[in-house]
Amino acid sequence: MLHRHRGGSLQGASRLLPTLCAVLIGLGAQTACSRHTVLDGTLESPRAVATAVVDALSRKDLAALERLAVGEAEFQHLVWPKQPAARPGRNIPWDYAWKDLASKSRMQLRGRLNEWPDRGFTLVEVTFEGDTTDYETYRIFRKSVVTLRDRDGQVTRARIFGSLIEQDGRYKVFSYLVD
Repeated sequence: MLHRHRGGSLQGASRLLPTLCAVLIGLGAQTACSRHTVLDGTLESPRAVATAVVDALSRKDLAALERLAVGEAEFQHLVWPKQPAARPGRNIPWDYAWKDLASKSRMQLRGRLNEWPDRGFTLVEVTFEGDTTDYETYRIFRKSVVTLRDRDGQVTRARIFGSLIEQDGRYKVFSYLVD
């Protein structure tokens, strides 16, 4: 129950927002709640994300690498409603798409983590060789390529994550899936 207190605001309304969004999404009003979804744990630039990924790989820190990427709730409420596969008539449930993406991304991430050479890499630059797609509330930058310099000065180009997502000038790994 909501109660008014001095100043006329509603106590408890913020606690009800997630429930209200779930009900609205269940009724097909996805855009009403997706507008309120904000990516968590974003960084200020593609360079900052790539540096954080390289650092976490060097530390063999799987938990940090997973935090740098889009999570299930972000995918469900922000990403999925804008995807072409989510359009009515496609009959593809968001959780099917999420499980497919997450399992492939996790598998490639773990392989990369196991094979990562500890050569004291520092980031030189990050570029994108694929298309950038604007989905109104976010953008996806595809086919990332990082240029790294090792402690001996050798320069290497690598694909350590597949794509980045950007929302309101803030960035996060969309997927570790490199195709």
